[in-house]
Amino acid sequence: CKAGDFMALSLAEEKQTARLNEEFRDAQSPVLQAITNQVCGCCYIGNSWTTRSEADVMIEYLRLTASHDLLDIGAGAGWPGLYLALQTGCAVTLLDLPEIGLRLAEARAEADGMASQLSTVQGDAADMPFPSESFSAISHSDVLCCLEDKLTVLRECRRVINADGRMCFTVIRLADGLIGTSMDRAVQAGPEFIRSEAHYPWMLQSAGWQIIQQDDITGAFLASTERMIAAEKKQSGSLRTLRGGEANETAQVNWRSRLQAVADRLILREFFSVVPA
Repeated sequence: CKAGDFMALSLAEEKQTARLNEEFRDAQSPVLQAITNQVCGCCYIGNSWTTRSEADVMIEYLRLTASHDLLDIGAGAGWPGLYLALQTGCAVTLLDLPEIGLRLAEARAEADGMASQLSTVQGDAADMPFPSESFSAISHSDVLCCLEDKLTVLRECRRVINADGRMCFTVIRLADGLIGTSMDRAVQAGPEFIRSEAHYPWMLQSAGWQIIQQDDITGAFLASTERMIAAEKKQSGSLRTLRGGEANETAQVNWRSRLQAVADRLILREFFSVVPA
């Protein structure tokens, strides 16, 4: 795992990175791996909502082959980046800040016999340690909604992709026109940095991207949230042991709050496929 030079993180970003490192430690437990598999069908340690079918759609839109160099941003422990590389034979670089997730990804690649396809870099998506036009494909799964400077990240993605490359990503966002209590509910139920300085289509255009496909996949997100609640209920005894009773109850309350916000379409999830403009 290479550590790139990157700009100083904000206090909120430092806390987020520390929290994610703790989550990756816990995610190695058999109970959480079983829950992730039930929710996403991925058989990987995961921290995005990407399902196996959504990962297969990414392969299709990215047109991945063994000749591609894929960059997976906010890669966590390797889902879905490792899967995309395993299915297509492409080289993959995983970029993220929490080191523990990247170490888990390296171990998984070794176990799957694909270590030669993998590079891992500890770095900031808003200040990527790569030369311009380094990659032929980029993916990220529910990452922009967890980052503060979304536009800068999209501009960095545009810088490091080659002229005929492609990028696919999913993102969770606030519904348009929210005010008052609805806005409060949505922000509380969404990812840490769900607020956005502008709409994603505008940011993509400003960053030098052309949208090929934009799909509302909130229905699938709702179904995944329902599966998460059901899976955690089934494993409630083990989760209380792992998390502690109070923390586990708080987690259940938070899941139900998110489920209602998604059902009320206060927060949405979208899929984008884009190419350099």
